[in-house]
Amino acid sequence: MPDAIDNELIRVQSEVREFFGWNYYDDLNNASLISKYFAKKVPFGVEKWGYKNRTIALNELQERLTLAKKIFIIGASISKAELASNNLEEGEIIAADGAVGAIDNPQRLACVVTDFDGQPYLDKVAKLGQCFVAHAHGDNLESCLTSLDAWKKLSNPPSLILSHQVDDLIPGMKNFGGFTDGDRAVCLALALGAPITKITLLGFSTTKIGEWSGQTNRRKKLQKLSWMYKILTNLGLSEQIEN
Repeated sequence: MPDAIDNELIRVQSEVREFFGWNYYDDLNNASLISKYFAKKVPFGVEKWGYKNRTIALNELQERLTLAKKIFIIGASISKAELASNNLEEGEIIAADGAVGAIDNPQRLACVVTDFDGQPYLDKVAKLGQCFVAHAHGDNLESCLTSLDAWKKLSNPPSLILSHQVDDLIPGMKNFGGFTDGDRAVCLALALGAPITKITLLGFSTTKIGEWSGQTNRRKKLQKLSWMYKILTNLGLSEQIEN
């Protein structure tokens, strides 16, 4: 796949930055720093996190998603009841950040899309060696490094794919498009070639801050969910979102 996807799913990131008053160069600088950490042959002392193995992880994820009969993307408003009412065995599962905590059988996950807000649930899955699509933005460098420093000590660290949200090309990282972990998971699946008709959203809401959400500022969180809704509406998925 290309290093950057030139479409509305990328351009919306600039609209979001402008809305919240965030600085483009904060996103760029943090992504560049993460890229430098992972430019080493054995990043953080973990061979599994080297460029070659991250490329293998990306290719394996792409194969899983393109061959899947269904793709279930689990958002932070998910409930155990909603999960139980769907036969997740029929497809691949992508968890958006802390929503991974709701999944009883995380070994079946295709990946977790995260900007590292979803602790402690991320740690519980990391030790299983699952695939994480680890996202860099302007104010999560500390939480990213804290998690990676913990995960490098695991006997079976998670596989990693690195993502960012800037227009510049960042070595070893991809911009899949989107903004929140939830809609970015959808953008990831589409960028890897999965048809949108295969995607089922579970636990997506514009009004309810789910128990698996890492954001505590209610006003800002609801604003972020509005952007999530805009992105997913443009993709034709609004009917799968609770309002």
